[in-house]
Amino acid sequence: MKKTEPLLKHVRFLLTIGDKPSDTEEEKRQHGFLIYMGLLMSCGGLLWSTLCVLNGLYLPAVVPYTYIFITILNFRYLYCTKNFIVAQNIQILLSLLLPFFFQFLLGGFVASGGNVLWSVLAVFGSFTLRNKKMTIVWLSLFVLLMIVSGLVDPLAKQFDTGLPEGFIIFFFVLNFITTVLIIFSLYYYFVSSEEDARLKLQESLQELHLTQDQLVKSEKMASLGSLVSGVAHEINTPLGVGLSGISQIEHEVKKLETNYKEQALTEEALRSYISTTRQLSATIRDRLDNAVALVRSFKNISLDQHFEDEREFNLKKYIDDLLLSLQNELKSKRIKVINTMDEHMLLKSYPGIFSQIISNFVLNSIKHGFDGELNTESENIITISADIADGRLTIHYKDNGSGITDTIEKRIFDPFFTTKRGQGGSGLGLHIVYNLVTQKLGGSLDVLRISPRGLGFRIILPLKKD
Repeated sequence: MKKTEPLLKHVRFLLTIGDKPSDTEEEKRQHGFLIYMGLLMSCGGLLWSTLCVLNGLYLPAVVPYTYIFITILNFRYLYCTKNFIVAQNIQILLSLLLPFFFQFLLGGFVASGGNVLWSVLAVFGSFTLRNKKMTIVWLSLFVLLMIVSGLVDPLAKQFDTGLPEGFIIFFFVLNFITTVLIIFSLYYYFVSSEEDARLKLQESLQELHLTQDQLVKSEKMASLGSLVSGVAHEINTPLGVGLSGISQIEHEVKKLETNYKEQALTEEALRSYISTTRQLSATIRDRLDNAVALVRSFKNISLDQHFEDEREFNLKKYIDDLLLSLQNELKSKRIKVINTMDEHMLLKSYPGIFSQIISNFVLNSIKHGFDGELNTESENIITISADIADGRLTIHYKDNGSGITDTIEKRIFDPFFTTKRGQGGSGLGLHIVYNLVTQKLGGSLDVLRISPRGLGFRIILPLKKD
């Protein structure tokens, strides 16, 4: 609280006597506000009691001294018990009633200079309750006290000491100025505390956004790492076949060369060599074509995920390329993916975002939907479909896996919620997907419960008009 340090440096400890380690910042501000009010009114009470003693008004002087004494006991009680609610109500009640008795013993409203005005601090102090109903209750009690003060004012005349009019005017001005200054001081403390709380909240939000961005980047890298692992595994197979084929061709070439040198080369051996070489070349070419397609799809997907540029692309072909990059993971669970999208559906959007969304759905199906024993009753199937109608693109993603419970469904898009805690799950995947769909693409994302088993998602996106 840098802005309030000059004002509070001598009372900082007192403002925290009601705090517990488990209290929130909001609760600590309430404690400090009430204690600050009690200290200011005690200072005012000391001023009034001194003036009374100097003017020989010993009986009225007892009232402000009593306020100070009970305040000290009340704060001592708060320090020992940390029972803020009880101490709060005691302090507000003191602030409401004692100005009334002080005014009465000084001879009424006029003779005391309207000392009962100090009771308005009780209403201001009720703000610490942070409870609308209780604040209204204390306001009602204050209004009732003002009415009672007016009704009993004639009875207070018996205590009128007949002070000169100049003293009475001085008392009124003193009451008015001091009460206003205390209210301003309390308001200043309240506003400063709230401003400090807002600054801390902004700093916390900035740190949270920074942390979230770092986690999102980590999630992207984890997804990309999964693609790299899968692509590396898939490329290894065609390259292995290619190397084996080349080795076989080299063997056939050496055999042909040997037969030629020994003049033992027959027409049948030559035909066999040509046939074998043709078959091996075709196999090698097919496998290398697969590897090239895989590398190309991985390159496109990885670049889109990194840069998130908007461009026109064929949605079905793009999703097929993505699924090709995920073949290793899909094969491990014997999952068949059926993509029924229109082959001619062109979309102008962010392909990298679609890659993140679909890959997250697929990986969640693999890790959660088809986790455990393989489904022996039927195939493990993922279906992806899309249609355009009324200027909107609707994408349906479904699997026939184990599905989710009602409890999981309620929290499925919550940040950091995961059923794989401690097993590599960050709980950010579907939370990021939800933000991408709703914030970046301006659409909606719903969970679909598939009967009798399985899980699905429906994405509805507005199409951009050229």
